[in-house]
This record gives sequence, structure tokens and C-alpha cells, in this order.
Amino acid sequence: MTRVLYINTKFQGGGAERVARQLYEKIGTEVVESRMIVGKEDHAGSDYQIIYENLLARRWNWVYGKLTSNARIYDRYAAKKILTAMEREGVDLVHIHNTHGNYMGIRDVRKIASVRPTVWTLHDMWSFTGHCAYAGDCDHWKTSRCRHCMDLEMFPKLYADCASWLQEKKRKYFTGCGITFVTPSEWLYRLARQSFLGQEQIRLIHNGVDTDTFHPGDREKLREKYGVRTEKTVLLFLTNMLRNRMKGFSYLAEALRSLEHKERYLLLIVGKVEEIPDICRMYETKTFGYIEKMETLREIYAMADLFLLPSMLENFPCVTLEAMACGTPVAAFASGGIPEQIDAETGWLVERGSARKLAETIELACRDRETLRQKGQKAREKTEQCFSEKKMLAEYRALYDEILQK
Repeated sequence: MTRVLYINTKFQGGGAERVARQLYEKIGTEVVESRMIVGKEDHAGSDYQIIYENLLARRWNWVYGKLTSNARIYDRYAAKKILTAMEREGVDLVHIHNTHGNYMGIRDVRKIASVRPTVWTLHDMWSFTGHCAYAGDCDHWKTSRCRHCMDLEMFPKLYADCASWLQEKKRKYFTGCGITFVTPSEWLYRLARQSFLGQEQIRLIHNGVDTDTFHPGDREKLREKYGVRTEKTVLLFLTNMLRNRMKGFSYLAEALRSLEHKERYLLLIVGKVEEIPDICRMYETKTFGYIEKMETLREIYAMADLFLLPSMLENFPCVTLEAMACGTPVAAFASGGIPEQIDAETGWLVERGSARKLAETIELACRDRETLRQKGQKAREKTEQCFSEKKMLAEYRALYDEILQK
């Protein structure tokens, strides 16, 4: 029995958390046994360990983050907990996901890799930039070693400009130690190859969606269940974009403001929102809070006509795959790995950062319900063929076997 320890910032959360949970909960077979340790979590899980699990530890972790300018080179407390867990559980292989989030240090990654074979799935660019998860149009990470960072506020923010020094530490501790890196998109694979990780082992394994959990439903009956008017064209988007400029809500707001015949549309909004953005008050709107039940989320995807994703920076978003698996086509900016998910048969790719093009695309897409239906059907077929959870899990199992047989 092969035992794998998964490491991530949190258990619940966005795309990285979703993929880490998929592996932890579902990769288990007669030959793989999963363990998990996370940096922070509001509620302790019965079957995973939390590094900073009590109030005193969390307060010290916050102070330590301030003292290190949010650039943690090592964390003896976290490293000891992780190494102890590895020893106690008899771990054969470690699978790291996000390491940023102030819960472990850069040097700790190398220490872990020196003890056990290590896989690291890169969910963003952080592993090879001076500090940011997405560099956008900045190419200093490959041309000038992130000297004089132009945007210290970019997530995860720095309190002082130590990006060049931090990048050199990453180069020192992340290379030459046998880590096998995995990228979920060809886009990130190409960038990693251009970075100081270029000579390391890098594999491409796309994120996958559970096509049994996320599947199409009877749109009319679902709308009746949730009180959504059937004659309206239903547009769906997520609120995680509201305070994150990388998610591009300002472009979506401008596009919605410019749409003609607003009375023809209904907005579905999913996620935590303290107050509905003003632009949404121009439309009939139905809001949902944070959705914990996957079946509820599936029904919301399935009753929408079009899912909107105006992100300016993305890797290989799980939400795109979830919408597609539910038979809902997607209109998205052509950012990062999104063009690998969507094509002309399954949705609409929009010029990045163009609110005008996004508005035109929404109007074009919603002009013909039959086109929406056909693209939704093709989207479902593509997720089943190319981006299923079963395919992703099988590829990771094969990678584990290959590494452990060396």
C-alpha cells in the first residue's frame, strides 16, 4: 500500500483546494492510501491535520508573516509538523499543492523533498516569480530576476520590495532536488519551461471534473424549483471576482451596463456578497450565498443559459469545467489556460480585457437558444472526453507509480 501525503494551504477554498481534495478523497485504490495536512482551516477536519490549529499558533503565524514581509524562507514549526506527520504515517510520497499562504517556508519544500519523493502541482506562477501568483504582462521573472517589483500588492503581497532576493531563494531551494512538477495547463507548462524550473522534471496533467456529480439537468424544472423565470435568458457568474482585480469584474460590470434590453436577462450570482454591486440592480437578480453542497451548485450551473468568466489571469479554472460538465456553455476572456478548455464548439472566447467584446458576445450568444443548447451539449461531451476526474486521477496514479519505481 502506497501512502501519499497531500499538502496545501487550506482544505476548503478555490481551485487548488478543489483539486487537492479530489486527489485526497478519490485517488484511493487498493494500492494508494491518502493523508492530508493543511496550513490553516477554520474548522478542524476529522481526517486531516491542521498545522496552525489553535488561536495562539495562528496569532504567532500572523506576526511571523509581518516580520518576514510575507516572504517566509523557513518555518521551523510547520516543517516539524509536516516531517513528523510524514514519519508517523509512514508516507512513501509527498504531493504538494499551494505553498504560499504563510504556513510553510521556501526552504521547507527542499527539506521535504530530501526525505521523500515529492510531486508539486503548480496552480499558478508563484514558484518561479519574485512573489506574485500571476505576473500578468510583467516578464521580469525571466528577464531581470524580478528586480524593482512593479506591483507589491499583487497576491500574495509583499510589505517591502524583496522580490529579487526571494526569487533567488526559490531558485536555490526548488531546483536540483528531484521534485517532479506538474502543471494543469499547457500555458503554465510553457511559462515554467521559460523559468529557472526549465531543467526540472515537469509534467502536464489537466485538472478534471467529476462528470457524475456535475451533469446536465432539466433546465425548466430547475428554474421552477428556484423561482427563476423561464422566459428570461439566465447569466451566471461568481462573486469571487468582486474584490480580486485579476478576476476582471470591472469588465463584466461595464459589459452588463452596456447591454441592450436588460429586461430580457436574469442574473444568477453565486458566492459571498455583502451587498449586490450597483450594476446588478439594473437587472432581475437571484443571489445565492456560498454553496457547500455540490448538488446545489450543479443545479445552479445547469439552469443557467451562459456562464460568464471575465478573468484576466487564470491557470486552468475548475469552474469552467464544472459549468461545461453541466451542459452550460461559457463566455470567457482568452486568459491563461482557458483557451485549452473552450473552443468554438463549446463556448465563446473573448479578447482579454475588452468589455465591449464581452457585451457583444453575450448578446450574440443569447440571440439563439438553439446555439446555446448545441454548445452546451458539446461542452459536456468535451469534459467527458478530455477533462474528466477519472482521467486526471489515473494520470496522477501513473505518475506516482513511475516515481516510486525509480
